[in-house]
Amino acid sequence: MSQYSFADTLVNSKDNQAQPIERITFGSFDSAEKGWWLMDRSAPTPSEKEITETIPYSQGILDFSTLGIDRFFDNRDITYQFKNIGNRYDERKVIENEIKRMLMPLGTQALFDSHEPGLHWLGKCKSVTVTDDANYQSLTATVIFSCYPFAIGNSAEGSDIWDDVFFPNWVFQDTSFTVNGTQSINLINIGSHTAEVKIVVTGTVSITGDFGSMTLTTGTYTDTQLTLAVGENKLTLNGSGTINFEFYKEVMI
Repeated sequence: MSQYSFADTLVNSKDNQAQPIERITFGSFDSAEKGWWLMDRSAPTPSEKEITETIPYSQGILDFSTLGIDRFFDNRDITYQFKNIGNRYDERKVIENEIKRMLMPLGTQALFDSHEPGLHWLGKCKSVTVTDDANYQSLTATVIFSCYPFAIGNSAEGSDIWDDVFFPNWVFQDTSFTVNGTQSINLINIGSHTAEVKIVVTGTVSITGDFGSMTLTTGTYTDTQLTLAVGENKLTLNGSGTINFEFYKEVMI
């Protein structure tokens, strides 16, 4: 999702009244349910965490900002502009107080945007600015969230929940396996950088790949040397039992 102008012009008829279609949800705040029309959203790409060194008597600089295939970024600001219309002055003041009260006290958590089905942001509300137009009995709210630089999949890879499928960037794959002897598998990370993996094992299963090898017994593992590079990750399993790899794509949009 890059920076662009947008207006929610679609209308959902409910009790013969126009209802917003485009929405964000954050905590218990649902912009559409609260009568806020989404007019604009902006999500410019985040700035890089640059690490550079200058060597005397050499051309240019040395850039250490990339480790392996990963570039590292600061948080990104995601900005939304909403309108709320058709309320008296006293009602508008209540609505203004409510949006600030519902967004600002919350800590870091998931931010869902109807523009990106199947994905969410992770962040906290940075500011809420509201202006009142008495002539048109309307409020305009500008809401800024400070978010983790990548959008995160709502469901673990391999879940294949139909409503989340986005064919231009999707792969159907198995992430759970029954092991009886030796078998080769291929886990595909369609995200924008390496993915950490939660591994759940019953029995005893050894995993071998480019990372090296390890043997796991019955249990849940969240901190191992196995991370999935972007693209295909070919692994060999050996042993007896079951193993499930749980990971989420993180996408630069």
